[in-house]
Amino acid sequence: MTAGVPLQAERRAASLLAPLLAHARHATPALRATGVELAYPELLARAALHADALRDAGVVAGDVVALAATRSAGTIAAILGCIARGAAYLPLDLDFPAARLAAMLDDARPRCFHGAADARVPAGVARVGWPADAPAAPAAPLRDEVAGDLAYVLFTSGSTGRPKGVAMRSAAVAALIDWHRAHPRLGMPARTLQFAPLGFDVSFQEIFSTLATGGCLVLPSEAERRDPYALLALLERERIERLFLPYVGLQALAEAVAAGGGVPHALRDIVTAGEQLRVTPAIRALFAALPGAVLHNHYGPTETHVVTAHELAGDPAAWPELPPIGTPLPHVRVRIVDAALAPLPDGAEGELLLGGGCLAAGYIHRRELTAERFIELDGERWYRSGDRARRAADGVLDCLGRLDDQLKIDGFRIEPAEIEAVLCRHPAVAEAVVVAADGAGGRRLVAHVVARDARADAATLADDLRAHCAASLADYLVPHAVSVHAMLPLTASGKIDRRALAAAPAVQLRWLDGAPLQNQLLDLWKQLLGVDDLDVEANLFDHGARSLLVVRALTELRRHGHVLGVAQAYEHPTVAAQARALAAAAAPVADAAGERARGAAQRAAFTRFGPRAGGTR
Repeated sequence: MTAGVPLQAERRAASLLAPLLAHARHATPALRATGVELAYPELLARAALHADALRDAGVVAGDVVALAATRSAGTIAAILGCIARGAAYLPLDLDFPAARLAAMLDDARPRCFHGAADARVPAGVARVGWPADAPAAPAAPLRDEVAGDLAYVLFTSGSTGRPKGVAMRSAAVAALIDWHRAHPRLGMPARTLQFAPLGFDVSFQEIFSTLATGGCLVLPSEAERRDPYALLALLERERIERLFLPYVGLQALAEAVAAGGGVPHALRDIVTAGEQLRVTPAIRALFAALPGAVLHNHYGPTETHVVTAHELAGDPAAWPELPPIGTPLPHVRVRIVDAALAPLPDGAEGELLLGGGCLAAGYIHRRELTAERFIELDGERWYRSGDRARRAADGVLDCLGRLDDQLKIDGFRIEPAEIEAVLCRHPAVAEAVVVAADGAGGRRLVAHVVARDARADAATLADDLRAHCAASLADYLVPHAVSVHAMLPLTASGKIDRRALAAAPAVQLRWLDGAPLQNQLLDLWKQLLGVDDLDVEANLFDHGARSLLVVRALTELRRHGHVLGVAQAYEHPTVAAQARALAAAAAPVADAAGERARGAAQRAAFTRFGPRAGGTR
């Protein structure tokens, strides 16, 4: 077994493709993208071409096939082709640093890289090209050839400084899709946005739950994904009914609606996962403007995918600020244990263990790491989640945070030890600690380091260390800021005081009323980046600006009558250039309340729950 652990008895459980093939003769749209619409017969025919190409290249059940993690109709068809051959797909972000890609490939050992003609091929991997989308002769129908042991391999942050590949069993995710199909709401056909990156496990849920229930998968462009105002326009234009978003994305979307971005009226189900859900005033306002819509709170690490679910419906004013993670899915078992792994009674806090039919096979080709996290207890196999939880008498679970120092930021699971290991490889660093700190721009990664040479220039070292991290870590793992210390604070027991380092208070954004536009913009970016000094000609992205900070800045600008698109922010990466673009546009947005006044109920919702009323900042 490639992942280093035996599969359980249900290895040949229901096929992932069978529910999709039931729609093979339906002429309804299966997938929509810019300039492309494919009905079910067309999508499955393209998938059959990919399966044939992989078969001709010698791919067999149990192999791993690497794919470029791009959001396109061809990639969706390639994923289906992999599943049809019984192969696990491995999505690769080819913009990752070469060292990280090399580590992923070294662990996963894919049989080949299956990509379009213009895709970059990772070094040392055989290539299998994509077939033409329009064959001269009709393609043979997609066949459910063999139920492979594994569905996919996804890499997550690793505490040892090396990413780890979760090898997910087909039987586990087939059980998840079966639960979707049986759900009274999520089992209904729906126009669903494919928002998550393919390297994030929610993408599998988006794709397969949509196609298995006869829905239509809509692929946004990257520009639409990262601009909440463009995303709102897409949701309305495409009449999106179901949306999967991490909490931070949901909050950004809700704030954009509150700032006049318009309400996506067709939405009836929003599913959030990836980090703890907080019901903010903006989220309450969004759902108050969407009568009948339901917010689904899903929980589950990459090693299990979704294991619990909780639904929030009815009056959003009655929703708790920190909702529970709900009850286990039918194929999932949970146990809350103490430090000795002994079961705890209802109401007690302890570590959440996950078992049953949801478990991954393990970490691919990492036997010792698999044995550490996937344990045998009372004759059953369990995954140690590392999350603190509590179960109420009615079986509803609350997730209370991490037992260790693992972080969740912007929906990404982050092991600080991975980043700390990279920082300590730099010859100028004696000690390093990475924490999540709250600032005006939201949660961000901050590295606190002790320099080997006390005379080192802090600003120069900070710049060097961020560049050093960027050379070997994914973008979301690069610290937003680096703070240089003579020594790190310690607790009474002599351990590094991470809480003290992370204790920076949240900052409420201020606005310089009456000041010149460039000065207003400069002050806004200083607050968001957490810096005291910033040149108007400095590249904001060199100082730690990322997509979510851009969204926060543009939303704040809209609140004060200035409209700048996300694409424009990237095209004009300095304060001076953005000020010139705003001045050239000279088109202040209409009164936000007027824009969102689409009926008395909608006006009342934003009056009642709007961000200013609730003080979310």
